[in-house]
Amino acid sequence: MLIVDDERSNLDSLERTFAKEGWRVLTADAGARALELLRRERVAVMVTDLMMPGMGGDELLRAARAVSPETEVVLMTAYGTVETAVAAMKAGAYDFITKPVRRHAIVKSVRQAMERASLVAENRALKAQLATLGAGGLLGNAPAFRAVMDALRQAAPTSATVLLTGESGTGKELAARMLHDLSPRGAGPFVPIHCAAIPEGLLEAELFGYERGAFTGAAARKEGRFERAHGGTLFLDEIGEMTPAVQVKLLRVLQDGVVERLGGTQPVQVDVRLVAATHRDLPAEVKARRFREDLFYRLDVVAVRMPPLRERRDDVPLLAAAFLKRLAERHGKAIHGFTAAALAALEAGDWPGNVRELEHAVERAVVLCRGDTVDVGDLPETLRGAVPGALPPASSAIAIPVGTPMEEVERRVIRETLRHTRGDKNLAAQILGIAARTIYRKLDRDEEGRLIGPGGEEG
Repeated sequence: MLIVDDERSNLDSLERTFAKEGWRVLTADAGARALELLRRERVAVMVTDLMMPGMGGDELLRAARAVSPETEVVLMTAYGTVETAVAAMKAGAYDFITKPVRRHAIVKSVRQAMERASLVAENRALKAQLATLGAGGLLGNAPAFRAVMDALRQAAPTSATVLLTGESGTGKELAARMLHDLSPRGAGPFVPIHCAAIPEGLLEAELFGYERGAFTGAAARKEGRFERAHGGTLFLDEIGEMTPAVQVKLLRVLQDGVVERLGGTQPVQVDVRLVAATHRDLPAEVKARRFREDLFYRLDVVAVRMPPLRERRDDVPLLAAAFLKRLAERHGKAIHGFTAAALAALEAGDWPGNVRELEHAVERAVVLCRGDTVDVGDLPETLRGAVPGALPPASSAIAIPVGTPMEEVERRVIRETLRHTRGDKNLAAQILGIAARTIYRKLDRDEEGRLIGPGGEEG
């Protein structure tokens, strides 16, 4: 952090105050010197006096925003007015503190500014990863995910049939689209069909097409999905749900490269690359005689297992940031990132629905978020207790006499919770289900603070 003040006594006093908090402190006695430090050092928070000879704090604020836009700025002045504070906040200041400065107030302000700077840096890093890691909508950097991406890139340029396995919501269709886009067939059609979503009696007609009059309601000839995918890729999602009768016809297409429409007599030659996907254990289905063994071996040329989200938890912040950006734009919300607690809760989630469930959780948070940052309270209730490091409910009880004023009840509960969290206000706020700033506000009312006067004297 950087302190800027033309009064040496103020600099020394504030430097001692912040050094006790464990922060690395730089000092400058003029705006020009402060700008030199901002260009040379990575400063998270700058605390500057407003009234200084030469370059004042307001001018320094504007210059700092240009030189080091990631630095949060806290302004101090002995001549504070509402109009001055509003102008400072509009110019980009994080906070505005009037002198004489209370020690606990300035420390609290800087600590919160540090947290914001950390969040901004983390979200910026996630956005940078989004720009470099995305491929066909697939995002990730975990070892299990990188292995999948390597396999997909190896298989894509070939014409080999690919079988994608894995739990629902792991991104099998995105993987199929990536295989198509990176293949020589990328300019051709990509035709998906969800085998479980089409009634059993219609799946055959959808896949292979039909001639006019082939069945009641067939008023005109219709091409099937195989014909529509000619020269491109056909993606059979949830192929494990396919009936034995359709499996036989599919096997013939794979063997001979021809389809025969329902009610037709002329085979139609097709040039299609097949990608199939299932969440079922197909070898087990073969043993149970629910899936043809010969068809399984035709499909299982290149098998790629999509890992569940619990095996790639390191990718959760990256995926959440990608969903947040897209969904905030869709819903017209100016939301820029997640709090550290919200990210921790997302990473700790079980995610039985995998990436799809994560996307839905982020969309809920975007819709319910009232500020510019998603917090734990905006997440689904099942995630709010998943924050790593959260302590179990305290085993001790608090005895409060009947008639105790409500403000005192609140303070006692907060202080007891802080005792169990060893002073961690953010964790205490999560346990109590309130904002951290509420804890600061309620405790500040009965907390004695030491003062730093306009000339630097302490009292």
